[in-house]
Amino acid sequence: MCTGTPEQGALMACRTTPNAAITLSDDAGFSAKFKADPAGRFVVGFSRDAAPHMTLRACANGGACAALPLSIVAHDYKIERINGLPPGKVSTFSAAQLVHIRKSSARKKAAFAIKADTDAYLAGFAKPVQNARISGFYGSQRVLNGKPKRPHMGMDFAVPKGTPIAAPAGGVVTLADPDLYFEGGTVFLDHGQGLVSVFMHMSSLDVHDGQRVKKGDILGKVGATGRATGPHLHWSLKWKNRYYVNPDSALSLDVSPLR
Repeated sequence: MCTGTPEQGALMACRTTPNAAITLSDDAGFSAKFKADPAGRFVVGFSRDAAPHMTLRACANGGACAALPLSIVAHDYKIERINGLPPGKVSTFSAAQLVHIRKSSARKKAAFAIKADTDAYLAGFAKPVQNARISGFYGSQRVLNGKPKRPHMGMDFAVPKGTPIAAPAGGVVTLADPDLYFEGGTVFLDHGQGLVSVFMHMSSLDVHDGQRVKKGDILGKVGATGRATGPHLHWSLKWKNRYYVNPDSALSLDVSPLR
């Protein structure tokens, strides 16, 4: 049993037999293997460019397996052009900046490797800021200062500097760093089932590494730190340390059948 729609960038919430072995695969060789929890619950995510046809397979401890063929809905992604960024935030880096970038990358890699003991995602997700204009969309192709870059893997909420950022769901803070190179002030929040929210460009942080927070708790305030041209919140959502999914899909995901 699953809720949600199989589409590029989306999430589905499912239930099967307790501790079942789950495999998500396609015909091109992609395969993600993980386990359902002791209640049989799991969340599956689809990448920005997920293949048109995939298979979700669940195998019980006794060996019986069930397969669910999936037809993945494709998306056309926007092209977003952003100009006026300092060269040192796009492609021209000094030796000191490269040291900062490497340190930031190491911090992020270590944080993504943490698997927090929580099932806070079961309370569902809400927007981290209210009354915001969506200024950046998941999956859009970014062109920075005229140079094509990697797609934008989150949502941008344009709100004034200092706007409080609420946890969209509860979880465990696995990273709270005020000065990552590209991201600026950043918080990682593990919601369970391999779902990790990333909040960027914050002007101040009100949480610390290892802290447990509830849905709605304040994580910090909106800013324009890191690679940003103005105040906004960037919210990304990573699935099982593999790829980013669309945070908007978490907002609409019905997890009530899993409770």
